[in-house]
Amino acid sequence: MKVNLSNFEIFDRTLFDVSIIQNEIGGGTTELDQLKHIEEYPNAKSLIVSGLNQESFEYLIKRFGNQFEAISFWKNKLISDLSPLSDLSNIKYVHFFFNQRVVNLWDMKHNENLTGLAIYDFSKLHSIEKVVTAPNLEYFSIGNLICSKMEIESLKPLINSSISHFAWWGNKVLDNDYMCLAKSHITELDMNIARFKIDELARLIASIPNLKGTITKPYREGSVIVRDKRTTYYFLCKGKKRLVKGKDDDRFEKYLIDFNNLVEKYRTELSEK
Repeated sequence: MKVNLSNFEIFDRTLFDVSIIQNEIGGGTTELDQLKHIEEYPNAKSLIVSGLNQESFEYLIKRFGNQFEAISFWKNKLISDLSPLSDLSNIKYVHFFFNQRVVNLWDMKHNENLTGLAIYDFSKLHSIEKVVTAPNLEYFSIGNLICSKMEIESLKPLINSSISHFAWWGNKVLDNDYMCLAKSHITELDMNIARFKIDELARLIASIPNLKGTITKPYREGSVIVRDKRTTYYFLCKGKKRLVKGKDDDRFEKYLIDFNNLVEKYRTELSEK
């Protein structure tokens, strides 16, 4: 696998040099004897694995961890402690999907090559404080793919991190402070714009110069097919009704103008301070 962020979050086991995925829908159980087969692939740089418990997770990391540049932990619900990852000096990308026990991230100060981290559907993880310890982390994505209940306490730890591209797909930030991101090193931001009123979104965008990412567009499109007829909608900021593409185009254009005017207004206010 040629590791890069564009394909690292595509859940295709064929993209990885080594795949140890169980067929059970919940991730199954991977035994130590199955992990030992990694010895047959000494040049492998990427791994996707499911069904680990704490014992097999620790065995994998201690025995083979530093061989890999990218590891995707796919449905490993019985892992409770991620601290063994602290010893991986070669790892570049770590991806997690689905866990019901982990409550904390790990100390990343020795993960000097770690540049990408993605964490999805961790029901008991509510703090992202440990991302501050990662010296070279650039990309961090966290939230929900299946469930819709993930909550984190605050985004404030991002202020003192090295992260430049952040994605939040969770249910709720408990302190409801998104403006703190303006104090961070973030230059690219992906987030559901439906969480913001139009003025809140405009103020946030105005506060981060040259911002890129999905959040810079104050709408998203979605289609519904009923009786072979496709209807495409514009989904707008919180409190705004969705509009029908092709029917409400004039209202949509006015909405975009109003949004851009708000962004310019807040940028002017900031420049005058």
